Amino acid sequence: MAQRPNEPQLGLAQEEPILEVSALSQLIRRALEGSVGRVLVRGEVSNSRCVSGHWYFSLKDSESRIDCVLFRSDAARSKCAPKDGSAVVVAAQVTHYPPQGRTQLQCSTIEPIGAGSLDAKYRALCEELRGLGYFDPARKVPIPAIPMGVAIVTSANSAAEADCLQAAAQTFPAARIILVDVRVQGRDAAPGIAAALAAIDAAASGLRIDLVLLVRGGGSLEDLWAFNERVVADAILAMRTPIVTGIGHESDTTIADLVADLRAPTPSRAVTETLASRAALSEELDSLAHRLIRAWEHHAVRAHSRIEVASRSRALLDPATGIEVRLSLLAQFAMRLGRGAARALEVVAARVTSVERTLEAIGPLAVLERGYSITLDRSGNTLRNAADATTGDRLRTILARGEIASVVEGTTQQHSNPDSR
Repeated sequence: MAQRPNEPQLGLAQEEPILEVSALSQLIRRALEGSVGRVLVRGEVSNSRCVSGHWYFSLKDSESRIDCVLFRSDAARSKCAPKDGSAVVVAAQVTHYPPQGRTQLQCSTIEPIGAGSLDAKYRALCEELRGLGYFDPARKVPIPAIPMGVAIVTSANSAAEADCLQAAAQTFPAARIILVDVRVQGRDAAPGIAAALAAIDAAASGLRIDLVLLVRGGGSLEDLWAFNERVVADAILAMRTPIVTGIGHESDTTIADLVADLRAPTPSRAVTETLASRAALSEELDSLAHRLIRAWEHHAVRAHSRIEVASRSRALLDPATGIEVRLSLLAQFAMRLGRGAARALEVVAARVTSVERTLEAIGPLAVLERGYSITLDRSGNTLRNAADATTGDRLRTILARGEIASVVEGTTQQHSNPDSR
């Protein structure tokens, strides 16, 4: 085979061809389809999703996993649709998909044969915990009306964390958010989540945490399995701090959701359904203000009515028999008058203080302190015009500190604009 100009020297025998990736993919595809061909495969469904009527999912057992596709026309003829956790048998053609370099099963039929191992484990643990009272509504803690300190437990920098922060900023930005980073998937995820919840609950008082949100984005049954572990259920059950879960999509329900004080369908909904709404608080304050005004008006009307009735009573009209009533009314009136007078005196004192400060700022002494002076003639009249003084007059000039006596030797007139007076 002739070597191309840009091909490197690989030290290979000349008879060995150099294949393009697409050529190799086709060789793999023909080998798989020719030697393996059509098969019946049993396994547990996971990570299933439907796109435009086509189903994409995986089949797995305890050791292996393979991708599958069930096209829309075949799905219509099948006895069931792929569902995470279900055990099925598929009739399929083993094929290789060159654009993605993926070996998969192209299924023609799918039939259920019972629950998968994870699904069976989930159902068994649910039954056990239900019998022990883990899901009992009576033991759940009420969610605070206006939580100010909120701990969000999820994977750092995840989509769930971003959604929660955005929802909190839009719903009630005054809330103080504490982010707690945990693994939410994998072998060590469940113990880590349980340890984080226990630590948060122990420190909740010192950190002023009113509410805990345990959240995670969507995924397959395997992806969410950490939230189905007994250790997480025990940690949630032991919490004194209210806890709300928002795990996966709306259709996902984990054991953690069932034990928590409240389950939200998604991470962002866990925020919007528990944090106070700015708009709702504003409306509530307006309503309370109106109720307070109406209550005060009602109280004033009743008080006026009681005074009218008392003024017409015989006890008040007859001095001999009404002295005690009058004394009582007078005592009450004196108390109210005293309180009113005290409040009035406080207001007057404040106003006097304010006026004093104003007068001090604009009064003659303040003017003198700024370097000005006051000149008086022999009669004590203030001189404002040099024309009012004549040569030989004795004058007295008052400064900020002290006075000066002087004799007029002469005057100079300064012509000013009459309109400036």
